[in-house]
Amino acid sequence: MKTELGFLTKLTAGGLVTVAVALWMQWLSGDPAYPKFPPGPVLFIGVAAIVVFGARWWWTPLIGALIALLTTSGWFVRLPAEMLRLSHPGQVGKFAAGIFIGTLLQISALLVTDIAGLAATVRNFRRLESAPDSARMACRFFGGIFALMGLLVMVGGAHVDKYHNLLHLVWGAFALGVSFLGETAAKRFCIASGAFYVSLAVLGLTVGNPVLGRAWYFGPMLLHTGDHIFHLVLGSFFLAMGLVSGRTWGHRESPGVAFGHGTVGRKVQRY
Repeated sequence: MKTELGFLTKLTAGGLVTVAVALWMQWLSGDPAYPKFPPGPVLFIGVAAIVVFGARWWWTPLIGALIALLTTSGWFVRLPAEMLRLSHPGQVGKFAAGIFIGTLLQISALLVTDIAGLAATVRNFRRLESAPDSARMACRFFGGIFALMGLLVMVGGAHVDKYHNLLHLVWGAFALGVSFLGETAAKRFCIASGAFYVSLAVLGLTVGNPVLGRAWYFGPMLLHTGDHIFHLVLGSFFLAMGLVSGRTWGHRESPGVAFGHGTVGRKVQRY
């Protein structure tokens, strides 16, 4: 099915590009959080391209929403530092106006992308007639994004949990490989991945230390509230991909009561 590149999808892509611009603005303004060239904006622009050029798949706006949700949750985890950028930007970087505008633009664009991406996905799904290859293409797109993101973090030297980054890098590589094994393998991988990430999120939100942002250790990885929320959304998405992929929806009419040459009360049913 060819999905229309509607207003909400365009808004999702535009929000991702705006986030990239906001991050570069903060970097150029001397924000110490970006000591080197930040790889994040490249990722946001790449995802925006996927949302636009992958419009034939109903779920591509959700990729943008997930990336934005992850960044949004991280923004609120660092809320005291982010509020300092808004209230006293001169104490943060060399160019106060750039720090303030970049921070404000970043969180505004993130919130718009969160909402627009989810709304566009729901809208596309409601118009869906069939979902062939959804699991396989989801593995291919998300696998590529996670592998690329993991490599960019390693090369850029970003301050993140290296074990958590390694998990996403390995998972991305597996997802890419599975996407070339056929739809059945992709469906099973999506269901297994969804169950894993949802379980990881539920455990974190349940047993995590509430004083430390629901932080808890999963093996050597330290996970926080933002990670739990992202894993919950990501896991739910992959469970859905595994369950709906390959299904076909159609329409049939059940005859009503006929009067003369016309029919009254036709009922349309979906199956």
